[in-house]
Amino acid sequence: CNIFILKSISSRIYDTNDESDPSFQNQYFEDGDQVEKNVDASLAVEDTNIFGEEEEEMLDLDDDSIKATTTSSITAGRTIDDVAVAVAVASSAYHDREEQPQVDSSTGSPFQGAKIRSFDASKKKMNLPYGQTKGDALPIIASFAKKCTKWGVITTIFDPTLAIKRVADLTSWCAVVVADTKTPTDYMQKLGNLYLIPASNTTNYTTSSADGIGITNGTEAQSVNIDNVYFFSVEKQKEWEKLDGPVGAFASSIPWKHFSRKNLGYLFAILHGADYIFDFDDDNFIKMETSSASTSPSPMNILPKENGQGGIELKNVTVVIQGPVIFNHHPMMKPSVNESWARGFPLEYILDEKTQGKEAFQKDIPAKFKTLNDDIAVLQYLADGNPDVDAFHRLSKAMPMTFSSGVGSNPVLVPMHSYAPYNAQATLHMKKALWATLLPATVPGRVSDIWRSYFSECIFMDAGLRLVFAPPNIFTQRNEHNLLGDMIAENDLYRKSGKLVEFLSKWDSDHDSIPERMEQLWIDLYERGYIEIEDVMNVQMWLTVLSQHGYEFPPLKRRFRNVAVMGQFNYADSDNLYDEIVFWAQKHREYFENVIAAGPFSNDQIEVLGQYSIEAIASTPPNGRRVDGYYGPVENLMNALLLFKNSSKIEGVLYAHDDTVLNVTELSQGLYPFPTNTIIGNTKKMSVHEMSYTDVRTAKDKKQANELSYRIFPNGTFADFNKTVFGADINTLFDNVPNFYHRWGLVRQPYCAGSRRQGKGNILLANDTDSAKYQEDDGSILFPSFTQADFLFVPTKYSEEFAEAARLHLKHQVFLECSLPQIVDRVQQEQTHAPEVRVVKLCTTFHTMRGLEFMASSQFQNEGIIGLVHPLKLSKVGYNAFEREMDSFQCGLK
Repeated sequence: CNIFILKSISSRIYDTNDESDPSFQNQYFEDGDQVEKNVDASLAVEDTNIFGEEEEEMLDLDDDSIKATTTSSITAGRTIDDVAVAVAVASSAYHDREEQPQVDSSTGSPFQGAKIRSFDASKKKMNLPYGQTKGDALPIIASFAKKCTKWGVITTIFDPTLAIKRVADLTSWCAVVVADTKTPTDYMQKLGNLYLIPASNTTNYTTSSADGIGITNGTEAQSVNIDNVYFFSVEKQKEWEKLDGPVGAFASSIPWKHFSRKNLGYLFAILHGADYIFDFDDDNFIKMETSSASTSPSPMNILPKENGQGGIELKNVTVVIQGPVIFNHHPMMKPSVNESWARGFPLEYILDEKTQGKEAFQKDIPAKFKTLNDDIAVLQYLADGNPDVDAFHRLSKAMPMTFSSGVGSNPVLVPMHSYAPYNAQATLHMKKALWATLLPATVPGRVSDIWRSYFSECIFMDAGLRLVFAPPNIFTQRNEHNLLGDMIAENDLYRKSGKLVEFLSKWDSDHDSIPERMEQLWIDLYERGYIEIEDVMNVQMWLTVLSQHGYEFPPLKRRFRNVAVMGQFNYADSDNLYDEIVFWAQKHREYFENVIAAGPFSNDQIEVLGQYSIEAIASTPPNGRRVDGYYGPVENLMNALLLFKNSSKIEGVLYAHDDTVLNVTELSQGLYPFPTNTIIGNTKKMSVHEMSYTDVRTAKDKKQANELSYRIFPNGTFADFNKTVFGADINTLFDNVPNFYHRWGLVRQPYCAGSRRQGKGNILLANDTDSAKYQEDDGSILFPSFTQADFLFVPTKYSEEFAEAARLHLKHQVFLECSLPQIVDRVQQEQTHAPEVRVVKLCTTFHTMRGLEFMASSQFQNEGIIGLVHPLKLSKVGYNAFEREMDSFQCGLK
């Protein structure tokens, strides 16, 4: 049965554009996989490092079965389910080294990603002063003295192709070709011969006879002196291995016959002045610019506008609304086939539309004002023709395929909290991300670059570095591959990618530099079976080389992991509820690891939000409607604090309404981790403190204290703070205390001062026996000043005290703007050493500009640093304006 299933997909086992090509019988994998293409021994591992030596011995597929399968000419309809069965059969011979749990014989053993071994801590190397010690043994190659800041890097065992020439033809670019043991020794002569191809010929790609130029044996004389391409021969690489110090050690650590030989090319480029590295393969061809008026077509530009610091500027980049931590960028790029995904995307999510995101708006990067998270680290170009997808995709969907390009096709920015696999086939690395070019060497080549992408993105998130996918300036005419062999080589991608992303999305380290975090991450990945110990040693040597030769690692711009942000959504019945919550959450995830949505949500809504990877908690509206802004925020903040009160990681909860824009820099006082020794509240107005969250008992301004607080005795008698005016209700104080509550009328409402008739408010609270512990010496309950209560930060160490006071206020339905300052006052009075309350400035207005984007700029004037802006509703100003406002404040806008 297994062989029959494999026969049904055999017509695509060989993925070739022209099986009549005589080179079909002797081609090898690109990416260093190098599995022989001979049909009669299609899966024989010839002198290759697709698997390690131990893995090779474990590969025990029956030769006769394989031959019967791969030579079959039967054709049939192929579905993803067919392919899934096939790969299960094919990969059953590949055994992972980690111990697997016992499972029922009717199913397989899913990879768990648990820790299976320990790294010897004494072997950690990260004790160098990174970027401060410049070595003297820089291996400048005498025969290649040309200096370039833009480098293409490739490794190959094939004859040269026009892919290399087109990179070399780019203005001001250099390229390094890293040879392996099977790379033709006359490579540069053959590359020179490629210049015989007329510039107008934009269809030929290789030196094969099929391309009509008859260069197959390298006997022709070199026609062009190519001074911007360095052929890093086997002999020259061995010279590097003999160098003393970290360069020699690193060169010696990279295995031959493996895709990771490319690491030496990255290092060569960096040591020779690279600000940009274009990481490409010899079957990925830059498209020719044919729309130009020039009679001589040239390769399309692959480097967007430079910003002068090893970075780039991009126009009209699509910002995505995305909830889950894994992002499938293909649908956003409009592929010509449905349900497409990139190699390395976890298969368990390929049909999950929530991983595909939604287009929110376009913006320029960087923005007109500098923000903390606008440095593009990596730009991968998609490819038309035979692009980089996995064997499942190729066996179930027709090739060739294309992506949208031209007018209206924009680059796509990956949300900072999400992971998307990028490859080593047509990818531009900027200066701040050159450290992230290192490829793992202990996994198959078809896994290595994908693992690199996921590992790097984990650190990008804490350095404000971004990943962008660009429309296809590339055409792929793929080297011949055995797709069943690809399946086996991609085994880790199928089994481990999902767990890897899950692990990375929760990973953290106490280290404060990229090198230290990178080393620790690779150690943790080794301990969980994603890489082997040799890769840990490689990353140590790599970082040592970069450090000693003066590479400047970018600083961290850390996301806070020790506090949770709770966004209060008062309306659970809006038309765009999910999009707005997802966008709000992803924007705050740029600054905080833990984000919670709160509101009057139904159980079904909480379940849907969970599908978007958003944790949600719900309040219970007294009126049963899906609207709750009067009491719900107090209930939700209480529940969030109780949720984390015993957490070893979360030390505080920051509550803010969904239409509040936070100045995280001001709230944290520029410190990391987020300070959790004080409660943080806000003023009523930006220009006037008005005793918000002030202990009126110790206030110096007794007159203002008397204006902005009052007492209620258990018998229902009201009195001012100084106990000079008494009455049966709050109106007595309004009539007899000058400027009482600054004439704030809401204090008279039943939901604030209270109404016995309506059975709610502070008057009922003061008569509740549960409030006795809060009584002053005279038996009264003191009620401090109201405040605008769209924000509050409370350390979790006060969770129980906050919850006790909150329950009492919720029981008697005390309005948010009255209850929050009262609850904080109760928390303070319960402590032997009252917690400090810090107050930040609130920017707001009740005039015509309320809720508009320019409200803040028109209000702050010279009033000092703003802590938060309210209101700025997504539904009113849009996603773009909300993002601009939030990003601008993280730069200390005054």
